[in-house]
Amino acid sequence: MTRRILSLLLVVATLGASVLSSDLPSAWRSWRYSRPIGEPHYAGPAEIVIPADLFVHSENGLADLRLIDQQGSEVPYQLYVEKDPTSLIHSGSAILHENSFVPGKFTQIVLEVAKNDFFHNTLKIETPEPEFMNWVEVAVSDDTHLWRIVNPRAPISRFRREGLEGNQTICYPDASARFLRLRIEEPAHQFPVTGAQILCYYTRESDRSIIPAKFVMDPSSTRRVMRWTTDLESNGIPVAEAAFITSTPEFFRAVRILTSSDGKEWETQSQREIYRYKLADRIEESLRVRFAETLGARFWRLEILNGNDAPLSDIVPSLIMTPRRIFFQPAPGQSYRLIYGNRKTTVPQYDLQKIRPYKGKPAALILKPGPEEATANYADPRPFTERHPNLLWIALGLAIVLLGYAALRALRTPDPAAS
Repeated sequence: MTRRILSLLLVVATLGASVLSSDLPSAWRSWRYSRPIGEPHYAGPAEIVIPADLFVHSENGLADLRLIDQQGSEVPYQLYVEKDPTSLIHSGSAILHENSFVPGKFTQIVLEVAKNDFFHNTLKIETPEPEFMNWVEVAVSDDTHLWRIVNPRAPISRFRREGLEGNQTICYPDASARFLRLRIEEPAHQFPVTGAQILCYYTRESDRSIIPAKFVMDPSSTRRVMRWTTDLESNGIPVAEAAFITSTPEFFRAVRILTSSDGKEWETQSQREIYRYKLADRIEESLRVRFAETLGARFWRLEILNGNDAPLSDIVPSLIMTPRRIFFQPAPGQSYRLIYGNRKTTVPQYDLQKIRPYKGKPAALILKPGPEEATANYADPRPFTERHPNLLWIALGLAIVLLGYAALRALRTPDPAAS
């Protein structure tokens, strides 16, 4: 009976292993992993979205990524990485006309856009104030008499005691008005403003891929500072955002993003804030922290600074990457496979990238890769000495032993001239 159970378990284990592994053609045995694509039922261009977990086993930022058909032939493709969804169109200075204070209410700033015919949608104030969290109303006018409110309530902040520069940037709908009026809610004293920049940004909707990272509460967390850490198991995953989900209805919290290569020494990657508040009949919120896409960081830590407030409820942190897509022309009746995991190869070069460069328009057919499969007939491309580094030490040790033995024999052998 016991033998039957053991045999059954062995069969099940063998079947499970066969599901997670497959042979590759001999020319591609040096690629450790692959994912089936299937047969496209469409004759036009196709697009494959690279899953985030593929980066864990890819080498050198997808330099080893190849697309092959069912005969094992290499299929040319183009790799497309979406650009930053927010781009600066132009910027200009502002002339400060008024800096007044209404006791118990607000500081009022009136600015004039230095350029004519200048569309703008962002204002960045300059202030020496080290510690603050204030709300700002922004209005625009063509003549300083008739004002139109374009953002009734926006947060600005700085927390230098916590090492956070915060955010002094306010966004509003596109405007071409010559004058701007700021009312900074600070009843106790006049809020110092020494200058401002007027900017125009173009922002488009952008796809994002959630990275499958498991965050755990850090043991050093306190009520004032909550910390989560995760190990991405690779330093090749490109991270562009941190995001949070919480059920707390209204809040404003400073956030710090840190990275580490070893999980011991941490470096600040970004510092911003997240918030949610009710404004009239709508909810204003910002729960994502964007930063320059980062490669080379395996460990990530997300911190929320609560101050004296109660911690946020039901927090779910996550990391987000900019999607990578490959575009190719499938052939009728063919199935395909993505292969990767070869540190000895380089970035492929195809004529397709020069003849018909991809401009970013999504293809009509989007294909989804299947689950990762290990290469059952894998052949390590590294030289023998790299695959077996211990042999060099063993050989060196043997050489030292033999030399020592030879020296010892020489010392023990009597000198014929002395006898």
